[in-house]
Amino acid sequence: MVDIPQGPERRFAVMRRAVVALGVVLLVGEAGVALKFSGTLGLILMASTAGLSAFVFHGVRALSPGNHDTRDDNEDSAIDRATGLPTRSQLIDTLSRDIARSERYSHALTLAVVKIGQFEEIRSSWGAGTAKQAIDHVVETLRRITRASDFVARLDESTFAITLLQCSGRQASLYADRLALAVSNRPLKASSNMKVPLYVTVEVSALEYDATRFRGPLEFLSVAGGDLVPERSRSLPSQRGIHAGDSRGLRQHLVKDYYPDGEMKDFAEAYREARNRNRHAG
Repeated sequence: MVDIPQGPERRFAVMRRAVVALGVVLLVGEAGVALKFSGTLGLILMASTAGLSAFVFHGVRALSPGNHDTRDDNEDSAIDRATGLPTRSQLIDTLSRDIARSERYSHALTLAVVKIGQFEEIRSSWGAGTAKQAIDHVVETLRRITRASDFVARLDESTFAITLLQCSGRQASLYADRLALAVSNRPLKASSNMKVPLYVTVEVSALEYDATRFRGPLEFLSVAGGDLVPERSRSLPSQRGIHAGDSRGLRQHLVKDYYPDGEMKDFAEAYREARNRNRHAG
């Protein structure tokens, strides 16, 4: 005799047995129809009942608590489905390992936090589709310019974090400038509700890990994420005196690099002239 488990499993076991019993009763009755009245009709009914019983049986079994794969659920929670990036839980695990490694080998470790500028305004003005374009644009840029040894994660809808291995706060400022310029230098692709070019900006802040200040990855992540804005700003000196999120200032410097005399020319021609100037200067 097979024991029926207790609790939620018992209910599903009874349902499975009921489905099988009802299927058998229907098949017997339809076999009688096939023998006494119409063989063709009986076979059709029997085939339909068998298919329906199998469908119901597998559906009930799929709903059984014992068949849920908790491992897959845990894996899904560690990956953001919209972008394919790791989530906060993965970031904390990675930070724990990176902090231990940096302390053991005396390597610098910096955490950069990236926020899409005016994200809510983009969504309210241009719609959810354009907001998703902005997210995809930032994610693609992060993947393109971030080293393979670094770790990129998504904290929330418009915020990302990057662990920069063997990277000081000063070096992180160069990465922040490069990221801000790469994001803002190219507009989103035009869509049906967007007739003019739309440029996305990011606000980048970074904080270098200090074992004497932080008690672990959670506190480090909390401070780097914006709890101490003035101190965080001091920890990120700018290469040119411009905040990494100031995309307009970065573009102005880019223009000055190519048009030092203030005369706007063809960009390709200006690039060749700038390259020749640098070559002669070297």
